[in-house]
Amino acid sequence: MRRNRGSILVFILALIVLLSVLCMRLMEETVQELRHVSQFHRRDDLRMHAYSALDVAVGALNEFMMLERTLYAPSQGWGDPLSYAEIPPLDPSVQWTISLIDESGKVPVSAISEKDLVSLFSIMRAEADSMVNEDDGQPFYDAFMDWQDADDEERDEGAEDDYYEDLEFPYFTPGKKIENFEEFRMVKGFAYDSSKPDESGLFYSETGSETIHMKNFRDSFSFFHNGPVNINTASSFLVKFLCGDDDGLYEDILTGPSGTSGDPFFKNMNDPKLAQMRNNRSISTSTTATVFRVLVTVSKGKANFQLHAILGRGDAMQSQPSGKGQVQKPRSQQNSKIRYPFRILSIRENENLVD
Repeated sequence: MRRNRGSILVFILALIVLLSVLCMRLMEETVQELRHVSQFHRRDDLRMHAYSALDVAVGALNEFMMLERTLYAPSQGWGDPLSYAEIPPLDPSVQWTISLIDESGKVPVSAISEKDLVSLFSIMRAEADSMVNEDDGQPFYDAFMDWQDADDEERDEGAEDDYYEDLEFPYFTPGKKIENFEEFRMVKGFAYDSSKPDESGLFYSETGSETIHMKNFRDSFSFFHNGPVNINTASSFLVKFLCGDDDGLYEDILTGPSGTSGDPFFKNMNDPKLAQMRNNRSISTSTTATVFRVLVTVSKGKANFQLHAILGRGDAMQSQPSGKGQVQKPRSQQNSKIRYPFRILSIRENENLVD
């Protein structure tokens, strides 16, 4: 009898332990589910804050346009909209940041000449410590153009569908303008090819990671901007390329404008330094900012929300040809009524802009 009672007691204790474990597991899953659901409820609130922060950035840009008539460089004061506006979030527990980049400091991908693009690829191919052979850039240019054109006539050192069909994972050329940087992974020569290691891997290494040349290309070229390059915000790599072989001119431009104006940015394209630079390349340059990339990040606890936007000044858009993200559509009645000072060329929520 005592042995039976002991067995029953052990069974009851084991059952209690099992139920306790199950209850704890159920409570953990319930808490996780509540946190997951609460993030989506918070997201609407964070979304409101993100668009409010975007309006802060637009307001700061517009105020500088009204006061100074021209936007030259972030050092004017519009580079940090939150500090300039001194507007905190309505909810003290919310944190937000704004990254504002002058997209017009980049070369339009669709507007660069063959000569300049071949020269650019040749410089990348030569690396920093070797002589530049201008012929080294031609295969990359030919492959790039064959990728975009609609015909099947292969350039001297390019590649058409016949080449791509013979790959391990075959595909076809799109026959249209390249639309994002990741697309270069598919183009002959830009990604690493183990069968031709010395003729490939310009933008992507053997492991698939981006090379320094891809980073420089991203920082210097744009799929959204179609106008002259704002020399004030051009990357150091791009400025050096625009200066050609004149290292002294490159150093002079980095030091700022000629004269004693005291401004750290160029205001006049007639500046002797810029006039000298224009003789080296056929890329159009300017001293004004017209297109802006805005990244807004809003967080509250573990919940976060990101907003990416490309903004173009309305007056500048009228004189620029249509490009990716710049299809000229009529303004809505509401937009016309409030006279929003910028055109939204592209906008994404919680994802990177597709470029």
